[in-house]
Formats: sequence, C-alpha cells, structure tokens
Amino acid sequence: GALFLGFVITHFSQAATADELTDALIRYAMHDYPRAIELLTPLADRGDAVAQTKLGLIYTRGEGVARDDVAALGWLTRAAEQDQSEAQFELGVMYRDGLGTPANGRLAMYWFERATERGVPHAFNAIGEMYLGHQDVAQDYAAALSWFLRGAQLDNAESLYNIGVRYALGQGVERDETEAYKWFDLAADAGIGELRSEAVRARQAIGEGLMPLQVSRAKIGARNWLSVHGSASTETSLQKTGPTRGTELMHHKRIE
Repeated sequence: GALFLGFVITHFSQAATADELTDALIRYAMHDYPRAIELLTPLADRGDAVAQTKLGLIYTRGEGVARDDVAALGWLTRAAEQDQSEAQFELGVMYRDGLGTPANGRLAMYWFERATERGVPHAFNAIGEMYLGHQDVAQDYAAALSWFLRGAQLDNAESLYNIGVRYALGQGVERDETEAYKWFDLAADAGIGELRSEAVRARQAIGEGLMPLQVSRAKIGARNWLSVHGSASTETSLQKTGPTRGTELMHHKRIE
C-alpha cells in the first residue's frame, strides 16, 4: 500500500512539473519573460535541467531582466552537469569568451566536447574554431579541419563554410580553389541568414577566378557530398541526441 501510494505521488508530481514547465515555455515563447522567470525559477531550484538551461539563456541574453552572466553561468553549469547538450554548448561559449568567468580554453574545450558526445553539430564547429586561435589552445589548422569535417557530416553550415575558408587559404590542407568553391556551395545551401549570404559572397569571389569546367567540377563534388552525407547526417544526429525538451539552435561568433 505504502509503495503504491509513493508511486502515485511521484507520478502526479512529475506530471505537475511537466505541466508547469510547459506553461513556462509557452510564456517564454510569448515573450512574457517576467512570468516565464517566475515559473522557471522554482523548477530550476528543484533540479529541472530544461528550466535551468532556459534560465541560463534568459540571463545571458538579458531577456526581461538585466543581463547577468554570473547567474547564467551558474544555471548553465547545473544543467550541463545533467547532460543538457544545449547548456553544455553554451557553457563552452561562456568559458571561451570569458563571460561571467575568466576565459578558460581548457574548460571551453571540455564542455564543447561533452556537447559533441550528444551529437550537437555546432559544437564540432566550435572546437574547430578553437584550434584556429585561442589564448589557451595551440593553433593547429589540421586539427581544426578535422573537427570541421565532423561537423560537416552533420550538415552544420558553419563547419561547411569554415572548410571552404581552409581550402581557400591553404590552412591545414593544400590550397585548392575548386574545393573551396564546393564547400562554399554546400554552406550556401545549408546556411540561413547572414551565414548563407557570406557563403554566397565567398562562392562568387572564388568562382570569378575559376574556369567554367572547374566550377562544374565543384558543383558535381557538392552534389556527390550531399548524396553520401545528406540523409545520413540527419539520422546520425537523431540517433545521438534523441528528442529533447526546449531544444533550440545556439549561435556563436565565427573566427575567420
């Protein structure tokens, strides 16, 4: 009897928490930040990792409250330790950029790598960018390219763009403008907003120096890449991460 009662209480407690979280996320989506914070805070205090992640993002963005990177760091750390991939990635960004804490490349790499274990595509790109140049990480173009290629296999547009830059500049690989065009073409196809515009501009600039046959070869190479990696990237990402509550795309600055 006591065991059954305990089960019932636990079940209803979990259901109530889920309803509260849903209400909080709806309030957030409606930009009712004060009410969202009011609902999220007790959930986060009780250990709900999604609520902790959302609060961390709210404080780092200053949504409905004054921006507070120290508070954001605290909430994101608690969520990241519970394997919330979004929090792990954002925590890496904070340690990389010195937000709410002194910059620490070692810890940034640690949390980015934790996020890659959960299949977060942009975390692979973030590690690659760390190898392009950070005060705590030795510059290593070959390592950067390796991480960008892993991100590209998950259809991460920033990784695709960064591979194009490496081929255009001959960093970590022999300079090859045809290959650069191919990767910029892929990035333009996968990207949105400003990133897509950058990729289109880079593709155009590279293309002006190529012969028509080279452009054709690059476009065929891009199509071949998509035929091999296009559908597989989605399947791999879903297998690694599975469905998550409150998942959203994290953006971060690119090192060029």
